[in-house]
Amino acid sequence: MPIRILYSLCLLITISSLISAADWNQWRGSNRDGVAADSPALISKLPETGLTPIWTANGIGSGKNDGGWGSPVVITKPAPEGSRRDTESLVYLFTHKRIKFRDVPKKKYPWLPPEKRVGMTPEQYAEYEVKRRDEDEFIAQSYRHIETVLCLDGHTGQERWKNERKSFYSRFPQSGSPTVVDGRLYILGAGRHARCINAANGDDLWSVRLEGDFRDEFWQSSFVIVDNLAIFLAGHLFALDTKNGKVLWEGDAKLTRGTHTSPVLWKKDGKQFVVVNVNGSETICVEPATGKELWRIKSEGGLSTPVIAGDRLLTYGNSRKKGLRSFQMTLEDAKHEWTFNGAADKGSSPVVVGDHVFVQGEKRLACVDLASGKACWQVTIDYRRPQYISLIAADKKVYYALEGLLCFNASGESFEPLIDGKIDDTGWLATEAAIRKKLNLDKIEQEPNGQAKAEKLYQSKIGRHGPVPCVMPAFADGFLYVRLKNSVVCYDLRDRQQAAK
Repeated sequence: MPIRILYSLCLLITISSLISAADWNQWRGSNRDGVAADSPALISKLPETGLTPIWTANGIGSGKNDGGWGSPVVITKPAPEGSRRDTESLVYLFTHKRIKFRDVPKKKYPWLPPEKRVGMTPEQYAEYEVKRRDEDEFIAQSYRHIETVLCLDGHTGQERWKNERKSFYSRFPQSGSPTVVDGRLYILGAGRHARCINAANGDDLWSVRLEGDFRDEFWQSSFVIVDNLAIFLAGHLFALDTKNGKVLWEGDAKLTRGTHTSPVLWKKDGKQFVVVNVNGSETICVEPATGKELWRIKSEGGLSTPVIAGDRLLTYGNSRKKGLRSFQMTLEDAKHEWTFNGAADKGSSPVVVGDHVFVQGEKRLACVDLASGKACWQVTIDYRRPQYISLIAADKKVYYALEGLLCFNASGESFEPLIDGKIDDTGWLATEAAIRKKLNLDKIEQEPNGQAKAEKLYQSKIGRHGPVPCVMPAFADGFLYVRLKNSVVCYDLRDRQQAAK
């Protein structure tokens, strides 16, 4: 056997063996619930001098035209004997961007917000939409579309490998997150292309173009892996063979319709079942092997990913009327228990810690009693556009990454903020006081027109450099991996003093 093949095989076996211990190997973590269950003790406050990333991987764009909104995932394992570190880790990220190669004509048919559709009949608006999408596809021919899977060293940020290929136009960049299981990385690209990549070296294992109509749709669902099945939404529900990408079954195109939400696994009586939001307002439970539907409920879960806590199902809607809902699941049905109507969000998913569930939406944070659905506390947060952001948890703390990093105790007694920091253009994470001191804002504000100067400086250094909206950080072994506008950074949040006790 050639040396290169033997080396790749060894890497594949090594990665396969470590997945069971992975902290964050897929969207929302190893259990797809937003919780780093085996986290070490973490710091409860920022140092007075702030926190500098242990590494920064630059040149990784994000957003509508330069990379999309995929979230990083991480696998970790014990380091080999004699290594300087306790663990080894790999960070994976999927990006989708466009590159202009000729002049772009001016648009005649821009997207119309609801207030600008006044006076148009449904038929007129439908005709306008056809013209708008035709124009978008024509303009798209002025760009090359590239999708990339990156693998970074989790301790240094250095690139291990990069898998780059030609992609397709979609209204928004592909923004799914990789799923890494048994040495294989699964991702859904543009144009209904499902892909599997060797997680050790980035080589393509298989790529499948799914059947179905495609125009300029975009898919953001992440795979869930159960046995030999890779299950996900791409317009509707699909199950592929993990070995070769063959379609083993697919759901009804109308009854299992969905694009953004991701399926989760529910363990019951020694078996695993797939639970997923479909059609914008329903949640279904299916047998993984056959796709047979066991039950369907009206959940109003929208674009969020459902959360499983034991036999409890939690869904989160995009209006307060739909709210946060709890259902008790059996193999025959899921019975509604309660609805909390104090918050809502277009795509955020809740997180459960102990006896409480935490949600964000509409500039609110809320802690809800898991058994009763009653609010334990609610607070208002001063963020500009807090939507699509999913909370995560580790070490009995909840983290909210938007415009900076907010961390609070996962307590039902009261809102207890521990960390409230902003991130500057270098990735430095610090409190408002530390930032003001570093930028000398107090002195600048005393100068003529000082308030305006200070605000301009603050916005240039701080205001535009926080976590990418819609993207969720990843936790692994006490390290927090955050995607910024043009980079990925890693913070060491381990509490060494607490660990030493």
